[in-house]
Amino acid sequence: MQQFKIRGQDAQGSGYFGAPRKGRIHNGVDLICESGLYIKSRTHGTVTKIGYPYDPADEKKGHLRYVEVTFDGNRFRYFYLDPMVQVGDKIVAGDVIGCSQDLTEIYTGITQHFHFEWIGPDGEFVDPTSMFDLL
Repeated sequence: MQQFKIRGQDAQGSGYFGAPRKGRIHNGVDLICESGLYIKSRTHGTVTKIGYPYDPADEKKGHLRYVEVTFDGNRFRYFYLDPMVQVGDKIVAGDVIGCSQDLTEIYTGITQHFHFEWIGPDGEFVDPTSMFDLL
């Protein structure tokens, strides 16, 4: 399985779960990677959404996407990916679901990464750190 390191403090903040973010908290983890890296699903499940984290009409950030994989009531969201799957696809852990998008030209001083969230069946965000073999 892919190994990653969590984005530490940079000009745009910290990538740890629960880190402060302009009046809110960070609901996932930011995992450092080069842009263009094929990102693999951490779980089995079904692709239930391919969305936009920002308004698609936004000239600067509107092209950014995310993929949501649902398994047993849990939703796993992979942000800043060019999707390589479609809604309804059945996923096996280790399947490539997308390719990481470049963030460095959008956010000055940011470390290139993808963002990962885990939303439990009760709708609460869960710390997803344990799902990764971290460097």
